Amino acid sequence: MELIRCKENVVKKLNEFVEVTPPVILFKKGNMYPIKMDINYNWIATDEQGHEHIVASNTKNVQDDYWFSYHFDLY
Repeated sequence: MELIRCKENVVKKLNEFVEVTPPVILFKKGNMYPIKMDINYNWIATDEQGHEHIVASNTKNVQDDYWFSYHFDLY
C-alpha cells in the first residue's frame, strides 16, 4: 500500500462532462489517501466517503497514468 496526495479537487461526475450539482468532492486538494494495486494493475484509492475508486488503470507504475499524475502525487 502506498500514500498519495491530492493536487486538485476531484469532483463526482455523472459522465465525462456532467458534474453532480451541488458538487461532491471525492478527493480534496492537499489531503492524503491510501492507494493499492489490484491483480489487473488498477490502482484503487478510498475517497472522503469511504468508497473505492480506480485512479489509474492498466499500469504497473501509477505515475505513468496521465489522469493520476494530473490529480495526485505519490508519496
